[in-house]
Amino acid sequence: MRTLRNALDHRVLLSDGSAQRQLRAYDLNPVRDLYGTETCIDVLNLTRAPLVRDVHIAYLEAGADVIRTNTLEASPLTLQAHGLAEDAFCINYSAAQIACEAVDSVPGRGRRRFVLGMVRDQGWDVPPAMIEDAVSIQVEGLIAGGVDGVALDIVPGVGRSRMFLRGAQRAKERLRSQAPVFLQRVAGATEFSDRMRALADGIIRFRHGQTGRPGWLDTEVLAQGVNLVGGGDTPEDTTTLNRLLRARAEDGLRPLAPWQAAAVADEVQPASSTLYPAPERAAARIG
Repeated sequence: MRTLRNALDHRVLLSDGSAQRQLRAYDLNPVRDLYGTETCIDVLNLTRAPLVRDVHIAYLEAGADVIRTNTLEASPLTLQAHGLAEDAFCINYSAAQIACEAVDSVPGRGRRRFVLGMVRDQGWDVPPAMIEDAVSIQVEGLIAGGVDGVALDIVPGVGRSRMFLRGAQRAKERLRSQAPVFLQRVAGATEFSDRMRALADGIIRFRHGQTGRPGWLDTEVLAQGVNLVGGGDTPEDTTTLNRLLRARAEDGLRPLAPWQAAAVADEVQPASSTLYPAPERAAARIG
């Protein structure tokens, strides 16, 4: 389980929870912290890097396997509304570095965690070439900053997957990178076409984690082929979800992905001990 792609192919992983929700809870100065934008939390990657890193660390200590970069609105096409389009590369590069530093700073005792660069489709009404260019800039920043992989968070079936993949591939070629680029969809949504699946390096089937409904992991996650569970809204939620996943794992660590669990009994499956051997630790409060 030494790569993100291999881990997602074999296990149901746990991501962090909502970093932006945690960051918005702070008393932020719009001029000093947000470049006067009031709402662009992604700018904190440049102005308040230690704060963003502390949020990532809290989720790691709560049990997250995957840290997602603070870049959901860091496309040049979104940043241009704030006059920050030219800062897109730097914002994404810094976000990747911050997340990597957080992973490196939390002792794992052999535990492997990953940084996933996030690129989200905001539904921009612009020509396809502009979307491809914007994705290329964002992905280049994320890969240059050190992410283990990139997730293109797109709604399947709306005709935008190909331009996102083209932009991401341009970034990989420019950097001569082998970092995997995944298409991400919400569990239960329309599937990506076979052609788009073949062009991507993998598919992330994401499901937001719930802590209050008994049995939801079995009925809505494991049965739907989910390979990445969101860590809820807070580090405390992530701690609970970590416990639920461990309880459903044959080795007490992480469950096999449904397609792996259905494999023949005598097939040797990669142990998740290299992914998550550390004992569960309580979530640290962000102060």
